[in-house]
Amino acid sequence: MEGYPTRPTRDDTSVIGARIGAQIVDSIAVALIIGVIAGVIGAIGGAIGGDAGSVIGGIGLLLGVVASFIYFFLLEGLWDGYTVGKKLFGIKVVEEDGGQCSLSSAFVRNLLEIIDGLFYYLIGFIAMAASDKRQRIGDRLAGTMVVRETPDDTDQPADTTADQATML
Repeated sequence: MEGYPTRPTRDDTSVIGARIGAQIVDSIAVALIIGVIAGVIGAIGGAIGGDAGSVIGGIGLLLGVVASFIYFFLLEGLWDGYTVGKKLFGIKVVEEDGGQCSLSSAFVRNLLEIIDGLFYYLIGFIAMAASDKRQRIGDRLAGTMVVRETPDDTDQPADTTADQATML
C-alpha cells in the first residue's frame, strides 16, 4: 500500500511511543553502518599511517555520517515512508494529505533532524507537543506526518444500514 488510505487525523498521529522505539532501532542500525564504514576505511588509514592515514580515517567517519543520513532519506522516500525501525513499530511517514512520502519531503525532514535532534530530541519533542498534528520542525517544513500503518477505525461508528436492510 502506498501512502495512507485517508487524510490523516490527529488520532492517526498518536504514535509518540512508537516513534521513540523506532528511533532507537534506527539509531542502532545507523551506529552499525557508521561503525562498519568508519572501521574499514579507518583500518586502511591506520595501515597507511601518518597524516595521510589520519585524513583517510576522518574521511571514513564523514562517509559513515553521510551514509546514516542516506539511510533515513532513501528508505523513507523509496520504501513508502518506512525505515527499519518504523516498519517494526508499525508507523510510517506520509504527506499531510495522506500521499506517499516523496524523496524531496524525506530529504527536507531528515536534513532538519539536525535541529530536531538537539538535546536528545528535546527540540523535536517540544515541536511535536506544540503541533496539532504532532509534527517536529522537519515534518512541518517538509509537509509530512508520522502515522500508524493503518488508520484506527475503532472510534468510527459502524455502518448499520446494510444490517437494517436485511432485517426488513
